[in-house]
Amino acid sequence: MELTDNKYKIRCEMGACKNMATKTVKLRRVGVKSNLHVCEQCLRELYGLIGETLVPKSIETAAKKGKRK
Repeated sequence: MELTDNKYKIRCEMGACKNMATKTVKLRRVGVKSNLHVCEQCLRELYGLIGETLVPKSIETAAKKGKRK
């Protein structure tokens, strides 16, 4: 998947949004309709919803600390 700037005057494809699309999500291994055109406002809202659902796991330290003597 790639996120690129939109070069054309296309409306946002997210629901009933009537804004002009500023970004394009390119999907791999899909047929002719492999692009999703999204405006900045819908992209931010989608980002917020994904952030609420998927929480990254914390990174554990690379090396364990030894016990103190």
